[in-house]
Amino acid sequence: MKLRTLLIIVALLVAVYAVASFAFGNMTALRQTINLGSFAVPVYFALLIFFSAGALSILVIGGSREIGRWVEQWRMRKASKKNEEIEEEYSRGLVAVLEGNDDEALGHFRAVLERDSRHFNTLLKLGEILRAQEKYSEAIEFHRKAHHLKEDNTRPLYALVEDHEAKGDMDQARIVLGKIIAINKHSVVAWRKLRSLHIKEKHWEKAIEAHERVEKLSNPDDAHDVADRRFGLGIRFEITTVRLEDGKIKDAVALLRRLLKENDQFIPAHFVLGEALIKDGQEAEAIQVWYNGFEVTGSPIFLTALEEHYLSREQPLAAIEALKRCVAQARKDTLPRFYLGKLYFRLEMLDDAFSVLSSLEGRATYAPTLHYLLGRIHERRNHHRESALAYRKVIKEMDLIQLDYLCRACDATVMSWTPRCEVCGEWNSIEVNFREEITFEELGLAPAPIYSSRPPS
Repeated sequence: MKLRTLLIIVALLVAVYAVASFAFGNMTALRQTINLGSFAVPVYFALLIFFSAGALSILVIGGSREIGRWVEQWRMRKASKKNEEIEEEYSRGLVAVLEGNDDEALGHFRAVLERDSRHFNTLLKLGEILRAQEKYSEAIEFHRKAHHLKEDNTRPLYALVEDHEAKGDMDQARIVLGKIIAINKHSVVAWRKLRSLHIKEKHWEKAIEAHERVEKLSNPDDAHDVADRRFGLGIRFEITTVRLEDGKIKDAVALLRRLLKENDQFIPAHFVLGEALIKDGQEAEAIQVWYNGFEVTGSPIFLTALEEHYLSREQPLAAIEALKRCVAQARKDTLPRFYLGKLYFRLEMLDDAFSVLSSLEGRATYAPTLHYLLGRIHERRNHHRESALAYRKVIKEMDLIQLDYLCRACDATVMSWTPRCEVCGEWNSIEVNFREEITFEELGLAPAPIYSSRPPS
Protein backbone atom coordinates (compact mmCIF):
# COMPACT_ATOMS: atom_id res chain seq x y z
CA MET A 1 0.00 0.00 0.00
CA LYS A 2 1.25 3.46 -0.92
CA LEU A 3 1.83 6.06 1.80
CA ARG A 4 -0.65 8.44 0.21
CA THR A 5 -3.46 5.86 0.32
CA LEU A 6 -2.67 5.09 3.97
CA LEU A 7 -2.86 8.76 4.91
CA ILE A 8 -6.25 9.12 3.15
CA ILE A 9 -7.66 6.13 5.10
CA VAL A 10 -6.35 7.51 8.40
CA ALA A 11 -7.89 10.91 7.62
CA LEU A 12 -11.26 9.28 6.88
CA LEU A 13 -11.17 7.33 10.17
CA VAL A 14 -10.31 10.51 12.09
CA ALA A 15 -13.19 12.31 10.37
CA VAL A 16 -15.61 9.50 11.22
CA TYR A 17 -14.44 9.50 14.80
CA ALA A 18 -14.84 13.29 15.06
CA VAL A 19 -18.33 13.23 13.59
CA ALA A 20 -19.42 10.41 15.86
CA SER A 21 -18.07 12.18 18.94
CA PHE A 22 -19.79 15.38 17.94
CA ALA A 23 -23.03 13.56 17.25
CA PHE A 24 -23.28 11.82 20.62
CA GLY A 25 -22.63 15.07 22.43
CA ASN A 26 -24.90 17.28 20.35
CA MET A 27 -27.97 15.24 19.40
CA THR A 28 -30.36 18.20 19.87
CA ALA A 29 -28.38 20.37 17.47
CA LEU A 30 -28.11 17.53 14.95
CA ARG A 31 -31.90 17.14 14.80
CA GLN A 32 -32.42 20.71 13.78
CA THR A 33 -33.27 21.27 10.11
CA ILE A 34 -31.42 23.26 7.47
CA ASN A 35 -32.46 24.27 3.96
CA LEU A 36 -30.70 22.66 1.00
CA GLY A 37 -32.24 24.47 -1.92
CA SER A 38 -36.00 23.66 -1.77
CA PHE A 39 -35.49 20.82 0.76
CA ALA A 40 -35.30 21.06 4.54
CA VAL A 41 -33.26 18.24 6.07
CA PRO A 42 -31.84 17.55 9.52
CA VAL A 43 -28.31 18.67 10.20
CA TYR A 44 -27.09 15.11 10.82
CA PHE A 45 -28.54 14.02 7.43
CA ALA A 46 -26.81 16.93 5.62
CA LEU A 47 -23.53 16.03 7.32
CA LEU A 48 -23.98 12.42 6.28
CA ILE A 49 -24.57 13.49 2.66
CA PHE A 50 -21.51 15.73 2.63
CA PHE A 51 -19.34 13.08 4.24
CA SER A 52 -20.54 10.41 1.81
CA ALA A 53 -19.94 12.69 -1.20
CA GLY A 54 -16.42 13.46 0.01
CA ALA A 55 -15.63 9.80 0.63
CA LEU A 56 -17.06 8.82 -2.73
CA SER A 57 -15.03 11.48 -4.55
CA ILE A 58 -11.88 10.29 -2.83
CA LEU A 59 -12.64 6.71 -3.80
CA VAL A 60 -13.40 7.72 -7.40
CA ILE A 61 -10.19 9.75 -7.71
CA GLY A 62 -8.09 7.02 -6.11
CA GLY A 63 -9.74 4.33 -8.18
CA SER A 64 -9.25 6.30 -11.39
CA ARG A 65 -5.60 6.68 -10.64
CA GLU A 66 -5.18 2.98 -9.96
CA ILE A 67 -7.05 2.09 -13.13
CA GLY A 68 -4.93 4.58 -15.11
CA ARG A 69 -1.76 3.13 -13.61
CA TRP A 70 -2.88 -0.40 -14.46
CA VAL A 71 -3.75 0.62 -18.03
CA GLU A 72 -0.36 2.29 -18.42
CA GLN A 73 1.44 -0.82 -17.15
CA TRP A 74 -0.58 -2.94 -19.55
CA ARG A 75 0.38 -0.66 -22.41
CA MET A 76 4.04 -0.78 -21.39
CA ARG A 77 3.98 -4.57 -21.21
CA LYS A 78 2.34 -4.70 -24.62
CA ALA A 79 4.87 -2.23 -26.10
CA SER A 80 7.76 -4.15 -24.50
CA LYS A 81 6.51 -7.40 -26.00
CA LYS A 82 6.14 -5.70 -29.38
CA ASN A 83 9.70 -4.30 -29.13
CA GLU A 84 11.03 -7.73 -28.20
CA GLU A 85 9.32 -9.25 -31.23
CA ILE A 86 10.66 -6.45 -33.47
CA GLU A 87 14.21 -6.84 -32.15
CA GLU A 88 13.99 -10.60 -32.59
CA GLU A 89 12.93 -10.10 -36.21
CA TYR A 90 15.75 -7.58 -36.69
CA SER A 91 18.24 -10.06 -35.23
CA ARG A 92 17.06 -12.70 -37.70
CA GLY A 93 17.76 -10.21 -40.46
CA LEU A 94 21.30 -9.60 -39.18
CA VAL A 95 21.97 -13.34 -39.05
CA ALA A 96 20.75 -13.66 -42.64
CA VAL A 97 23.13 -10.85 -43.66
CA LEU A 98 26.06 -12.61 -41.99
CA GLU A 99 25.14 -15.83 -43.77
CA GLY A 100 24.99 -14.02 -47.10
CA ASN A 101 21.23 -14.53 -47.59
CA ASP A 102 20.38 -10.99 -48.68
CA ASP A 103 16.89 -11.81 -49.94
CA GLU A 104 15.99 -13.49 -46.64
CA ALA A 105 17.43 -10.52 -44.75
CA LEU A 106 15.31 -8.14 -46.82
CA GLY A 107 12.21 -10.11 -45.83
CA HIS A 108 13.02 -9.84 -42.13
CA PHE A 109 13.86 -6.13 -42.32
CA ARG A 110 10.71 -5.31 -44.27
CA ALA A 111 8.70 -7.22 -41.65
CA VAL A 112 10.28 -5.00 -38.98
CA LEU A 113 9.30 -1.84 -40.84
CA GLU A 114 5.72 -3.06 -41.22
CA ARG A 115 5.47 -3.04 -37.42
CA ASP A 116 7.70 -0.01 -36.82
CA SER A 117 8.36 2.23 -39.81
CA ARG A 118 10.73 4.35 -37.70
CA HIS A 119 13.15 1.56 -36.73
CA PHE A 120 16.45 3.39 -37.26
CA ASN A 121 18.89 0.49 -37.56
CA THR A 122 16.59 -1.43 -39.89
CA LEU A 123 16.39 1.52 -42.26
CA LEU A 124 20.20 1.63 -42.35
CA LYS A 125 20.69 -2.10 -42.92
CA LEU A 126 17.95 -2.32 -45.51
CA GLY A 127 19.56 0.51 -47.46
CA GLU A 128 22.96 -1.18 -47.32
CA ILE A 129 21.57 -4.40 -48.78
CA LEU A 130 19.76 -2.56 -51.55
CA ARG A 131 22.95 -0.69 -52.40
CA ALA A 132 24.82 -4.00 -52.64
CA GLN A 133 22.10 -5.16 -55.04
CA GLU A 134 22.68 -1.97 -57.08
CA LYS A 135 19.20 -0.65 -56.25
CA TYR A 136 20.64 2.74 -55.49
CA SER A 137 17.46 4.84 -55.59
CA GLU A 138 15.72 2.59 -53.05
CA ALA A 139 18.81 2.57 -50.84
CA ILE A 140 18.91 6.37 -50.90
CA GLU A 141 15.21 6.53 -49.96
CA PHE A 142 15.66 4.38 -46.83
CA HIS A 143 18.82 6.18 -45.75
CA ARG A 144 17.08 9.54 -46.13
CA LYS A 145 14.27 8.31 -43.88
CA ALA A 146 16.85 7.30 -41.29
CA HIS A 147 18.47 10.74 -41.58
CA HIS A 148 15.14 12.49 -40.99
CA LEU A 149 14.65 10.45 -37.81
CA LYS A 150 18.02 11.50 -36.37
CA GLU A 151 19.31 14.55 -38.20
CA ASP A 152 22.34 14.98 -35.93
CA ASN A 153 23.43 11.37 -36.40
CA THR A 154 26.06 11.02 -39.15
CA ARG A 155 25.57 7.29 -39.81
CA PRO A 156 22.74 7.79 -42.34
CA LEU A 157 24.73 10.58 -43.99
CA TYR A 158 27.79 8.37 -44.45
CA ALA A 159 25.49 5.70 -45.88
CA LEU A 160 24.08 8.26 -48.31
CA VAL A 161 27.62 9.18 -49.38
CA GLU A 162 28.26 5.52 -50.20
CA ASP A 163 24.93 5.30 -52.06
CA HIS A 164 25.62 8.30 -54.27
CA GLU A 165 29.21 7.21 -54.89
CA ALA A 166 28.09 3.73 -55.93
CA LYS A 167 25.48 5.32 -58.16
CA GLY A 168 28.18 7.48 -59.76
CA ASP A 169 26.70 10.77 -58.54
CA MET A 170 29.88 12.28 -57.10
CA ASP A 171 28.46 15.79 -56.87
CA GLN A 172 25.66 14.63 -54.57
CA ALA A 173 28.10 12.53 -52.55
CA ARG A 174 30.22 15.63 -51.91
CA ILE A 175 27.11 17.63 -50.93
CA VAL A 176 26.21 15.03 -48.31
CA LEU A 177 29.80 15.03 -47.05
CA GLY A 178 29.46 18.78 -46.69
CA LYS A 179 26.52 18.17 -44.31
CA ILE A 180 28.65 15.79 -42.27
CA ILE A 181 31.45 18.33 -42.03
CA ALA A 182 28.90 20.99 -41.04
CA ILE A 183 27.85 18.76 -38.13
CA ASN A 184 31.46 17.96 -37.19
CA LYS A 185 34.07 20.01 -38.98
CA HIS A 186 36.82 18.16 -37.12
CA SER A 187 35.86 14.74 -38.47
CA VAL A 188 39.01 13.16 -39.90
CA VAL A 189 36.89 10.36 -41.37
CA ALA A 190 34.79 12.85 -43.35
CA TRP A 191 37.83 14.68 -44.72
CA ARG A 192 39.45 11.37 -45.67
CA LYS A 193 36.31 10.37 -47.53
CA LEU A 194 36.21 13.71 -49.33
CA ARG A 195 39.85 13.22 -50.28
CA SER A 196 39.01 9.75 -51.60
CA LEU A 197 36.22 11.12 -53.79
CA HIS A 198 38.51 13.77 -55.28
CA ILE A 199 41.14 11.12 -56.00
CA LYS A 200 38.54 8.92 -57.67
CA GLU A 201 37.72 11.79 -60.01
CA LYS A 202 41.43 12.70 -60.35
CA HIS A 203 40.85 16.17 -58.95
CA TRP A 204 44.32 16.25 -57.46
CA GLU A 205 44.41 19.91 -56.40
CA LYS A 206 41.19 19.49 -54.40
CA ALA A 207 42.46 16.17 -53.07
CA ILE A 208 45.58 17.80 -51.64
CA GLU A 209 43.42 20.47 -49.95
CA ALA A 210 41.38 17.74 -48.26
CA HIS A 211 44.58 15.90 -47.36
CA GLU A 212 45.99 18.99 -45.69
CA ARG A 213 42.89 19.09 -43.48
CA VAL A 214 43.46 15.43 -42.65
CA GLU A 215 47.06 16.18 -41.69
CA LYS A 216 45.92 19.10 -39.53
CA LEU A 217 43.32 17.05 -37.68
CA SER A 218 45.23 13.78 -37.32
CA ASN A 219 47.03 12.78 -34.14
CA PRO A 220 50.83 13.19 -34.40
CA ASP A 221 51.29 10.49 -31.74
CA ASP A 222 49.19 7.92 -33.58
CA ALA A 223 51.30 5.67 -35.83
CA HIS A 224 48.23 5.06 -38.00
CA ASP A 225 47.82 8.79 -38.63
CA VAL A 226 51.54 9.26 -39.24
CA ALA A 227 51.39 6.60 -41.97
CA ASP A 228 48.35 8.35 -43.43
CA ARG A 229 50.28 11.59 -43.77
CA ARG A 230 52.64 9.92 -46.24
CA PHE A 231 49.62 9.50 -48.46
CA GLY A 232 50.06 13.13 -49.46
CA LEU A 233 53.21 12.15 -51.37
CA GLY A 234 51.11 10.19 -53.84
CA ILE A 235 48.69 13.07 -54.41
CA ARG A 236 51.49 15.59 -54.93
CA PHE A 237 53.15 13.14 -57.32
CA GLU A 238 49.96 13.03 -59.41
CA ILE A 239 49.95 16.84 -59.48
CA THR A 240 53.46 16.73 -61.00
CA THR A 241 52.31 14.34 -63.72
CA VAL A 242 49.52 16.78 -64.60
CA ARG A 243 52.09 19.58 -64.77
CA LEU A 244 54.18 17.46 -67.14
CA GLU A 245 51.17 16.77 -69.34
CA ASP A 246 50.52 20.50 -69.46
CA GLY A 247 54.11 21.15 -70.57
CA LYS A 248 55.14 22.76 -67.25
CA ILE A 249 58.34 20.75 -67.03
CA LYS A 250 60.34 23.04 -64.73
CA ASP A 251 57.46 23.24 -62.22
CA ALA A 252 57.15 19.45 -62.31
CA VAL A 253 60.90 18.98 -61.80
CA ALA A 254 60.87 21.32 -58.79
CA LEU A 255 57.92 19.47 -57.24
CA LEU A 256 59.55 16.08 -57.82
CA ARG A 257 62.77 17.21 -56.17
CA ARG A 258 60.81 18.38 -53.14
CA LEU A 259 59.08 15.01 -52.96
CA LEU A 260 62.40 13.18 -52.99
CA LYS A 261 63.79 15.50 -50.34
CA GLU A 262 60.81 14.58 -48.18
CA ASN A 263 61.12 10.85 -48.89
CA ASP A 264 63.86 9.41 -51.09
CA GLN A 265 62.20 5.95 -51.06
CA PHE A 266 59.38 7.15 -53.32
CA ILE A 267 60.30 5.26 -56.49
CA PRO A 268 57.84 6.95 -58.91
CA ALA A 269 59.36 10.35 -58.14
CA HIS A 270 62.87 9.15 -59.08
CA PHE A 271 61.59 7.53 -62.24
CA VAL A 272 59.43 10.41 -63.49
CA LEU A 273 62.07 12.99 -62.52
CA GLY A 274 64.45 11.28 -64.92
CA GLU A 275 61.84 11.35 -67.68
CA ALA A 276 61.12 15.03 -67.02
CA LEU A 277 64.81 15.95 -67.17
CA ILE A 278 65.16 14.14 -70.51
CA LYS A 279 62.21 16.14 -71.84
CA ASP A 280 63.97 19.27 -70.61
CA GLY A 281 67.15 18.31 -72.48
CA GLN A 282 69.13 17.36 -69.37
CA GLU A 283 69.95 13.79 -70.37
CA ALA A 284 73.11 13.35 -68.29
CA GLU A 285 71.36 14.57 -65.15
CA ALA A 286 68.42 12.27 -65.87
CA ILE A 287 70.73 9.26 -66.11
CA GLN A 288 72.30 10.21 -62.80
CA VAL A 289 68.86 10.49 -61.20
CA TRP A 290 68.11 6.90 -62.27
CA TYR A 291 71.47 5.69 -60.96
CA ASN A 292 70.71 7.40 -57.64
CA GLY A 293 67.22 5.90 -57.63
CA PHE A 294 68.62 2.40 -58.03
CA GLU A 295 71.27 2.98 -55.37
CA VAL A 296 68.78 4.34 -52.83
CA THR A 297 65.83 1.99 -53.45
CA GLY A 298 67.33 -1.03 -55.20
CA SER A 299 64.32 -1.12 -57.51
CA PRO A 300 64.99 -2.86 -60.87
CA ILE A 301 62.66 -0.43 -62.64
CA PHE A 302 65.70 1.84 -62.98
CA LEU A 303 67.60 -0.98 -64.70
CA THR A 304 64.81 -1.15 -67.25
CA ALA A 305 64.81 2.64 -67.62
CA LEU A 306 68.54 2.76 -68.30
CA GLU A 307 68.43 -0.16 -70.72
CA GLU A 308 65.50 1.18 -72.74
CA HIS A 309 66.90 4.70 -72.79
CA TYR A 310 70.16 3.69 -74.42
CA LEU A 311 68.68 1.08 -76.75
CA SER A 312 66.10 3.58 -77.99
CA ARG A 313 69.05 5.79 -78.99
CA GLU A 314 70.87 2.82 -80.59
CA GLN A 315 73.63 2.89 -78.00
CA PRO A 316 73.91 -0.79 -76.93
CA LEU A 317 77.43 -0.44 -75.52
CA ALA A 318 76.27 2.42 -73.31
CA ALA A 319 73.37 0.23 -72.11
CA ILE A 320 75.81 -2.56 -71.23
CA GLU A 321 78.09 -0.18 -69.35
CA ALA A 322 75.12 1.28 -67.47
CA LEU A 323 73.98 -2.15 -66.24
CA LYS A 324 77.55 -3.14 -65.38
CA ARG A 325 77.78 0.00 -63.27
CA CYS A 326 74.58 -1.01 -61.47
CA VAL A 327 75.99 -4.51 -60.85
CA ALA A 328 79.12 -2.95 -59.38
CA GLN A 329 77.26 -0.55 -57.08
CA ALA A 330 74.66 -3.07 -55.87
CA ARG A 331 75.17 -4.63 -52.46
CA LYS A 332 73.40 -7.76 -53.74
CA ASP A 333 73.73 -8.19 -57.46
CA THR A 334 71.25 -10.94 -58.40
CA LEU A 335 68.75 -8.71 -60.17
CA PRO A 336 71.19 -6.36 -61.92
CA ARG A 337 73.12 -9.41 -63.18
CA PHE A 338 69.90 -10.91 -64.49
CA TYR A 339 69.12 -7.67 -66.33
CA LEU A 340 72.64 -7.61 -67.76
CA GLY A 341 72.30 -11.20 -68.99
CA LYS A 342 68.91 -10.40 -70.51
CA LEU A 343 70.44 -7.41 -72.30
CA TYR A 344 73.23 -9.59 -73.70
CA PHE A 345 70.57 -11.95 -75.03
CA ARG A 346 68.67 -9.10 -76.66
CA LEU A 347 71.91 -8.05 -78.35
CA GLU A 348 72.58 -11.64 -79.56
CA MET A 349 75.71 -11.83 -77.39
CA LEU A 350 74.89 -15.43 -76.47
CA ASP A 351 78.15 -16.48 -74.82
CA ASP A 352 78.12 -13.47 -72.52
CA ALA A 353 74.42 -13.96 -71.84
CA PHE A 354 74.88 -17.65 -70.97
CA SER A 355 77.84 -16.89 -68.71
CA VAL A 356 75.88 -14.34 -66.70
CA LEU A 357 72.50 -16.07 -66.63
CA SER A 358 73.76 -19.58 -65.83
CA SER A 359 75.44 -18.18 -62.71
CA LEU A 360 72.00 -17.17 -61.41
CA GLU A 361 70.26 -20.55 -61.70
CA GLY A 362 70.98 -21.52 -58.10
CA ARG A 363 69.78 -18.17 -56.75
CA ALA A 364 66.26 -18.03 -58.16
CA THR A 365 63.40 -20.42 -57.37
CA TYR A 366 60.90 -18.59 -59.55
CA ALA A 367 62.18 -16.83 -62.66
CA PRO A 368 60.50 -18.18 -65.81
CA THR A 369 62.15 -15.53 -67.95
CA LEU A 370 65.58 -16.66 -66.77
CA HIS A 371 64.80 -20.30 -67.67
CA TYR A 372 63.31 -19.21 -70.98
CA LEU A 373 66.44 -17.29 -71.91
CA LEU A 374 68.68 -20.17 -70.99
CA GLY A 375 66.47 -22.50 -73.01
CA ARG A 376 66.78 -20.26 -76.02
CA ILE A 377 70.55 -20.19 -75.69
CA HIS A 378 70.66 -23.99 -75.48
CA GLU A 379 68.47 -24.11 -78.54
CA ARG A 380 70.91 -21.88 -80.40
CA ARG A 381 73.60 -24.37 -79.48
CA ASN A 382 71.51 -27.29 -80.86
CA HIS A 383 70.83 -28.94 -77.50
CA HIS A 384 67.55 -30.94 -77.51
CA ARG A 385 66.33 -29.08 -80.52
CA GLU A 386 62.98 -30.81 -80.87
CA SER A 387 61.87 -30.16 -77.29
CA ALA A 388 63.30 -26.66 -77.44
CA LEU A 389 61.19 -25.85 -80.52
CA ALA A 390 58.04 -26.92 -78.74
CA TYR A 391 59.07 -25.04 -75.62
CA ARG A 392 59.72 -21.92 -77.70
CA LYS A 393 56.23 -22.00 -79.14
CA VAL A 394 54.70 -22.16 -75.66
CA ILE A 395 56.92 -19.38 -74.41
CA LYS A 396 56.14 -17.24 -77.45
CA GLU A 397 52.41 -17.61 -76.82
CA MET A 398 52.87 -16.69 -73.16
CA ASP A 399 55.17 -13.80 -74.06
CA LEU A 400 57.47 -14.60 -71.14
CA ILE A 401 60.27 -12.53 -72.62
CA GLN A 402 58.36 -9.68 -71.01
CA LEU A 403 58.81 -9.45 -67.24
CA ASP A 404 55.59 -9.32 -65.29
CA TYR A 405 55.09 -7.02 -62.33
CA LEU A 406 53.29 -7.59 -59.04
CA CYS A 407 51.44 -5.18 -56.77
CA ARG A 408 52.70 -5.75 -53.23
CA ALA A 409 49.46 -4.33 -51.83
CA CYS A 410 46.83 -6.44 -53.65
CA ASP A 411 48.92 -9.09 -55.50
CA ALA A 412 47.58 -7.99 -58.88
CA THR A 413 49.83 -8.90 -61.81
CA VAL A 414 50.49 -6.35 -64.54
CA MET A 415 52.64 -6.47 -67.65
CA SER A 416 54.38 -3.13 -67.22
CA TRP A 417 55.52 -0.98 -64.33
CA THR A 418 53.31 1.95 -63.32
CA PRO A 419 53.62 4.46 -60.49
CA ARG A 420 50.20 3.44 -59.18
CA CYS A 421 48.31 0.15 -59.19
CA GLU A 422 45.19 0.47 -61.33
CA VAL A 423 43.49 -2.34 -59.38
CA CYS A 424 43.75 -1.15 -55.77
CA GLY A 425 44.92 2.45 -56.29
CA GLU A 426 48.12 2.19 -54.22
CA TRP A 427 51.22 4.18 -55.10
CA ASN A 428 54.77 2.84 -54.94
CA SER A 429 53.58 -0.78 -54.76
CA ILE A 430 54.45 -2.15 -58.23
CA GLU A 431 57.57 -4.31 -58.30
CA VAL A 432 59.13 -6.91 -60.56
CA ASN A 433 57.70 -10.40 -59.93
CA PHE A 434 61.04 -12.08 -59.28
CA ARG A 435 61.22 -14.47 -56.34
CA GLU A 436 64.52 -15.38 -54.75
CA GLU A 437 65.72 -18.13 -52.44
CA ILE A 438 66.92 -15.33 -50.17
CA THR A 439 64.89 -12.36 -49.07
CA PHE A 440 64.76 -9.00 -50.84
CA GLU A 441 66.40 -7.46 -47.78
CA GLU A 442 69.37 -9.83 -48.13
CA LEU A 443 69.55 -8.90 -51.80
CA GLY A 444 69.74 -5.25 -50.83
CA LEU A 445 66.17 -4.59 -52.05
CA ALA A 446 64.43 -3.18 -49.01
CA PRO A 447 60.66 -2.96 -49.50
CA ALA A 448 59.59 0.60 -50.22
CA PRO A 449 56.62 2.07 -48.32
CA ILE A 450 53.24 1.89 -50.02
CA TYR A 451 51.19 5.07 -50.18
CA SER A 452 47.57 4.08 -49.72
CA SER A 453 44.55 5.59 -51.47
CA ARG A 454 42.16 3.86 -49.07
CA PRO A 455 40.99 5.58 -45.94
CA PRO A 456 42.23 3.91 -42.76
CA SER A 457 39.74 1.70 -41.03
